[in-house]
Amino acid sequence: MLFGNLFHKGNHQQAPGLLENKNDSKDDSKPFIDLSVDLTPEEIARREHWWFKLRIFLWDSADKHPSERWFLFKLDFFLLSSAMLGYFIKTLNQNNIATAYVNGMSEHYNMANISYIIGQIPSNLILHRISARYYLGGLEFIWALLTVVQATADSLTQMYVIRFFIGLTEAGFFPGMEYLIGSWYSPAEINKRASLFACAGIAASMVSGPLQQAVLTGVAKTHKKYKAFQWLFIVDSIISFPIAFYTMAVDPNTPSTTTAPYFTKQDKLIAKERRRRISAQLNTRQKYTLKKIKTFFNTWHIWVFPVLFLAYNNTCTAINQPTFTTWMKYDLGLSPAKYNIYPTALFGAGIGFTIVISYITDYTKNRLNVFFVQAYFICVLIGSALLAHWNIPVGLHWFCYFLIGVPTAWGQPQIFSWVNKLLRYDDMKRNFIVVCTNTLAYVTGAWVPNLVWNTNYQPEYFVGFSYNATLCGLGIIFTVLATYYTNRDAKNGRYYLDEKKEEEVTSSGSSNV
Repeated sequence: MLFGNLFHKGNHQQAPGLLENKNDSKDDSKPFIDLSVDLTPEEIARREHWWFKLRIFLWDSADKHPSERWFLFKLDFFLLSSAMLGYFIKTLNQNNIATAYVNGMSEHYNMANISYIIGQIPSNLILHRISARYYLGGLEFIWALLTVVQATADSLTQMYVIRFFIGLTEAGFFPGMEYLIGSWYSPAEINKRASLFACAGIAASMVSGPLQQAVLTGVAKTHKKYKAFQWLFIVDSIISFPIAFYTMAVDPNTPSTTTAPYFTKQDKLIAKERRRRISAQLNTRQKYTLKKIKTFFNTWHIWVFPVLFLAYNNTCTAINQPTFTTWMKYDLGLSPAKYNIYPTALFGAGIGFTIVISYITDYTKNRLNVFFVQAYFICVLIGSALLAHWNIPVGLHWFCYFLIGVPTAWGQPQIFSWVNKLLRYDDMKRNFIVVCTNTLAYVTGAWVPNLVWNTNYQPEYFVGFSYNATLCGLGIIFTVLATYYTNRDAKNGRYYLDEKKEEEVTSSGSSNV
């Protein structure tokens, strides 16, 4: 009853909130700058041509004013490059722990870390008040420095301490970047960008195995001072340092706080206008208050999205744990050269599917977003259930590992694009929901794997795959809940413009800037 009352109560409180947020600009009905395009007969005819439609599908700026197209080009290049590079090295560092596990580290250290959990919410609260470029770049620099130190640890206690602080500095990067990406892009643009960001992490998973193999056959063989996995951490840090400085140089902050040197005064007006015309909050430097935070718990978003993402994130563990590699190592008897390399095909397929899905989702203005979230849980449920049974043909084994591995690439951007789209009317709430959504997943992800993916069960992991299938069932239920409340809010016209009105705003008028 309380659950239902919260959903009901929240929807009646949001319309006034939207009006309050509109007051962040002096006159929300007045454009900051004219970005409209004159739909002359010639322009209309041009837009009917197949080449124009193909350009719109491939990238979403072809129908915009030339000034906005140039602005988007700069934004995409600098924001996405810094986000993707940072996420790549963070994920590479994390994945190398799992890769190193089957290459000697399991005999050297027994790892555990909860700092990633406790650092996320404070980090995003800080990010909401200070410059993102220096804060996120500084975090990257610190974890690069700590990664070097990690390679020199010679005791379990030292490794625990170092991994704790690495986790603390890494904690703020992912939710911080998800928040920033959601600060700049409209619902029709965000999925491709969020997917490219996610693919950077998948690319790191692709690189981890081959990199470990290269270290095993290269520097670790000729330089015996450090073990192979320690050399891997040294390589991680060498890559991390220049990325940290790059982030400090080019990260644009948010549209209302940007100091990026590549943005002109006109670009900054374009940034604000793009937010205004999709009814997004413009002021991104409000102070958090207890009264404000309490209002976040009066709507369904805080009760549904964190559980939904928990189900997604924790089911990814089925492939992030060394399940695939230990099966190839122990059951198939493959050599390190093969079980370190073969997962690359799985992650490559994931990137391919994710990019295709993101284009389809943006082209339909996120109308198919829900479908692909459900498809994730259905695929992983089937694969997990079959692997829990275990006694299946070898060919079906291969297929199941792809079935639980490939969808993990597209689940994350679909869910966070959903959150960013719905909550763009309240920047502080969006920041808070994004970080809480990510944090809850790690609350269970920090300790449950030690139970259900216990290495004593390898390579079968009956408990783990059974747990995974159950979580997928939970994910399906909460996707249905989120879909129902999203559709109900859209029908009632709450929170945001519908897509038809949005199209009218962005494609009518004259072409003056």
